[in-house]
Order: sequence, then C-alpha cells, then structure tokens
Amino acid sequence: MSAIGQRAGWALGPVHPAVFERRMTDALVAGLTALVPAGLALAITVGFPTIGLPVALGIIVGAVGLFALVLCSRLELSVTMILVYLLLIDGPVKMLTSQREETRLLADVVIIAVCAGAAMRIIVRRERVVLPPLSGWVIAWVALVVVNAFNPKTQGVLAILGGFSQQLQFVPFFFFGFALMRSKRRFRQLFIIAGVAATASGLVAAYQTTLTPDQLASWGPGYQLLIHPEKGTGRVYFSEGEARVRPPGLGTEAGSSGGLGHVALPMCLALVAIARGRKKWIAALLALGSMMAVVVGLGRLQLIGAALGVVAFTGLAALAGRHFSRTMGALLTIVVLAIPAGALVISSLHSGTFKRYESINGSSQTTLHKENAYSKVPGYVAASPLGYGLGNSGAVSNLGGSKNTDLLEGHGLTSETEYNVLVKELGAPGLILWPLIAIYVSLLIVRRIRSIRDPELAVCLAGALASFLPLIIEGSSGFISGSLAGGAYYWFAVGVAAYWLVGRKGEVPSRVEVPSTVRGGPDASAAAA
Repeated sequence: MSAIGQRAGWALGPVHPAVFERRMTDALVAGLTALVPAGLALAITVGFPTIGLPVALGIIVGAVGLFALVLCSRLELSVTMILVYLLLIDGPVKMLTSQREETRLLADVVIIAVCAGAAMRIIVRRERVVLPPLSGWVIAWVALVVVNAFNPKTQGVLAILGGFSQQLQFVPFFFFGFALMRSKRRFRQLFIIAGVAATASGLVAAYQTTLTPDQLASWGPGYQLLIHPEKGTGRVYFSEGEARVRPPGLGTEAGSSGGLGHVALPMCLALVAIARGRKKWIAALLALGSMMAVVVGLGRLQLIGAALGVVAFTGLAALAGRHFSRTMGALLTIVVLAIPAGALVISSLHSGTFKRYESINGSSQTTLHKENAYSKVPGYVAASPLGYGLGNSGAVSNLGGSKNTDLLEGHGLTSETEYNVLVKELGAPGLILWPLIAIYVSLLIVRRIRSIRDPELAVCLAGALASFLPLIIEGSSGFISGSLAGGAYYWFAVGVAAYWLVGRKGEVPSRVEVPSTVRGGPDASAAAA
C-alpha cells in the first residue's frame, strides 16, 4: 500500500488496497464531475459571450451526461440511457432547433460515448476479447462502408462522415444485443421500454393529428421544414378538401410513431403472453398503446409492417410449440380490448383523419411510385456498379451544403427505398450484403427457435425477433435502415440471434457468463430469473 494509503488506513482503520483504490477512484470521478461543468461554464462564457443561458445550460448538461456515460460501469444502464435519448429526446431536440445536421450528430456522440467507456474498461481490466458469433457479417459490412470512403465519387470529408454516420451509426447495437439480452428479465425490461416509448410517441402523434399544418409548423424550425419544405411536397395529405398533418410524433419524420410502434407491438404481445396477474393488464395497455402509435402515425408502410410483425410473432410462437396457447390468448385479449379502444380513439380525432389508409392497395398512386423507384435500381447498378459515394442520400445528403443533384448524367437519384439508398452509397456490394444478412438471420430464426427449451424464453425471442423478418420486404417500400426502428433494431436483433440461436443454441444456462463491463445488474448471475 502507498504511503497515502497507509496514512488513510491509520486514520480510518485498516483499509484493503482494493477498497482504497475504489475509494480513490470514486473521489476522482466525483471531483471530475464537479470540475467538468465549471470548466465548461468558464469556456462557454469566455468563448461565446453572446450565447443564451438556455443554450449554455443545455451544452453543460449534455457534456456532463456524456461524461457520465463514459464512466458508467453498468452497460445495461448506459444502453438504457441511449434508448431513452433516442426514443424520447432525440426527435424533439432536432425538430425544435434550426440546426438539424448538427443536432443529428448528437445521437452518434451518445452512442460513441457508451462504446468508448466499454472499450476503456476492457483495456484497463485487460479482458480477453472474443468476437460474438455472426461477427463476420458485421465486419464485412463495416469494411464495405469504410472502403467506400475512398470511392472517387465520395464528395469530401463531410460526405464521408455523413456516410459513416448513416451506415454505421447503429452497428454497436449488435454488440449491445449480444452482451445484454441474456435473461428473460432483460427481455421484459426491453419490452416495457419499447411499449412505453411507443405509447408516448403515439399519444403525441394523436394530438398532432388534431392540428392544422400551420399549427404544427409553428412548433419549431424542424416542424416548419417538415410541413413546408424548400422543395417537394410537405408531409401533408388532403381529406374532405382540407389539408391534414402526417404526424411525426416524437420523431423527425412523418409516421415515426408508427415505425416505433410496429417494432414494439410484437414485444408487447409477448409481454402479455408471459405476464401474470395485474402485470398482464399493464402489458395489454402497452400493446394497445403500440397499436395506437401505428394507426395514428398514418403510414402505410408502418401499418403493413405491424401486421406482418404480428403474423411473424404468431408463426414463431407456433414453431416454438410450447406456450402457443398463451400467445393466442394474448392476441385474443388485445383484439377484444382493441375494439372499444379503437372506437374511443377514432371518436376523439377529426373526421377523415384516416383517409390516407383508403389507398392501401396494389394499384394506388403511392404503390406505383414505390415500384417505379426500386425499378430504377438495375439502371443505377449498370451505370455505376460500385455506387455513387457515401453521404449522398437520406438525412445526411445536405451535410456541408452539398445537394447531390448531379450523381448520374446531371440528375439526382431517388432515395425512396432501402435498395435505392444501398445502391447509391455502396453500389452492388451493399445491395447484396444488406439483404443477404437479413435473409441469413431470418432463416436462422425460423430454423432454430423451435429448439428453445424454455417456453417463456421462446415467447420472448419470438416477440423480440418477429419484426426482423419483414424488414427485407419493408425495404422495398421505404428507406428503413436510417431510422431507429429500422437501423438500430436491425443490428440489435442480429446480436440477440447471435447469442441465443448460435452461441447458446436455445440453452437456458444456470449461470450466465456476463462480461465484467456488464456486471452489476440484478440479473447478471441468473439467466432464468
């Protein structure tokens, strides 16, 4: 023990070296936590004397939060904070400010902070790193994106950063899913978080449908741009000769609540199936909230995706066999409760709110528009097999002021579907790899879920993975990997499948071997809790 440690032991009694080291670490963290806000406050005051107090406070709080995420030793807690931010805070932050490109990077910074903290703890503790199963697919995807940074058609550093952000932002969720989802307790926690977030976004979206486009546009610069964009048509539709809002909920795009709800719905149905007593009714309310989020989001793609997710959940539960009666009971319960709840929602909204759904058929103008979009993919591939460079589509297409309107013979390329974006940014290799991963993991889910030995675990896996199966179909109708519901969930589901269907292969171990960076949670020692 050092001289300081010996003096501390003399003053406070005998102190074990490990205890003393922990106390000194806690004191250092406490000191840094106090100094960081003070240092930031001084730097902001000196460097930006005209900045407003709310903005300065927001910067300080955000910096302290990031610092805490890096230092947090419980991965399950820091990932939960990521989900809370992405699901409930990130959208309003972007929409209430005029700096959408800059605020978009906040989500990247939050995710990087958690990853950096986990990596630092692994290095300090000298833990042996073993890559999870299916990591080869992830490495191949990352390598493909990185290689495209050297594509001659990639337009500068900002385009590279934008492309990395769009294509790699949610890849860490593969490792989060593998490292964290190791017990039924964790599945329940995930289902509750998803159900609460979907319900909250659905309630906000329901209120937004009662507003006129101009009323919603007055909420902030982001809403103004959504309703009245510089080019193209705003996120409105017409019913009974009146312009109606396509609500973003707590997201940044029209139908965002539906995207979240369609992922959360199978999870909440699984929660209803495994819950008991009063908890079953809470789970039923969350399932109804997720259903409402889909319906009031007024997105055709999200509505069809939710229906496919419920069908996939029922099919996976049937493949698992055991507890299938519980699954059917959960579905019947939600159907019975949805009838009066749906009538209440419809009666509380303006007449004609659901006019958009009347055009869900194979001959609608929207369907033909989507078909025309992805029918152009072969021509794009023929013109440039290796793509048109990173950062030319989606939310990052305007990063740095570049409009990317002259990619092919002086014309812009559509980004209407997932496959259009893949061929634009990553060329034929991306167009092959993304759906190939989805197909491989989907087949893995269907083939191996029947080998799950624990009935409740099988239902949990069915709920967690059901929305993954339709993603390859949904990709033909929209750009989904750039959203939280499509991008983060895509990689998260692959991580969950890697642990339970490849690593454990359906076993319910008596003790889960959780890395020390994850330890500290209430279920870190028992998978069947």
